[in-house]
Amino acid sequence: MVLNKAEGVQYELFNISELDEMAMMTGKAFARYEPVTSALGISSEDFAEFVRLLGPKAVQDELTVIARDQETNQIIGAMISDDFASEPPEEIRRLGDNFEPVWAILDELDTQYMQGGILPKGEYLHFFLLAVDHRQTGKNVARNVVRICLENGVGKGYKTGIVEATGIVSQNIFRQSGFVDCFEIPYKTFTFQGRHAFDSIEGHQGIILMDKALV
Repeated sequence: MVLNKAEGVQYELFNISELDEMAMMTGKAFARYEPVTSALGISSEDFAEFVRLLGPKAVQDELTVIARDQETNQIIGAMISDDFASEPPEEIRRLGDNFEPVWAILDELDTQYMQGGILPKGEYLHFFLLAVDHRQTGKNVARNVVRICLENGVGKGYKTGIVEATGIVSQNIFRQSGFVDCFEIPYKTFTFQGRHAFDSIEGHQGIILMDKALV
């Protein structure tokens, strides 16, 4: 389903037939640029496998938006989103030891935000994974895919957008989209099983949970 077109890029709701292409693009983007993935040595292939596990739920939720170059017909961006109150696929917790610090820091951040409460389903739109092909410049793909994902979520009744932004680029993109900082965990102080799992990260202070009122 086509949602919008801008600057030679078509934005669509994710379809399961696009899963492999989206997974490979996202895996390459995260292995190359995302600080947490790079620090843990997660390969593009392993990250792509993680994205593939999210595919069936993404189709069911109808909250994930992809960006497709109208000239080449290739997927050049994706905003993988879900309902923050819903449970992720059980399989992602069994992806391997490299992913364990990721779940730990996300769980800690989300717990701070929820403050012991239980969030209702259908109200919190979770911006989970934002990826853009590194060869794409001048098309505002990241900002547009976030904006269109927001518009789609509002149309489905969501009241708040929420994201755990891991790097300065994504943090700036979401701030420009109206998100505000709520909680932050510095990479240099976070420990997992007695070690500083993200101590090698440079140029990024920490992971920040941000939100935005949609109504």
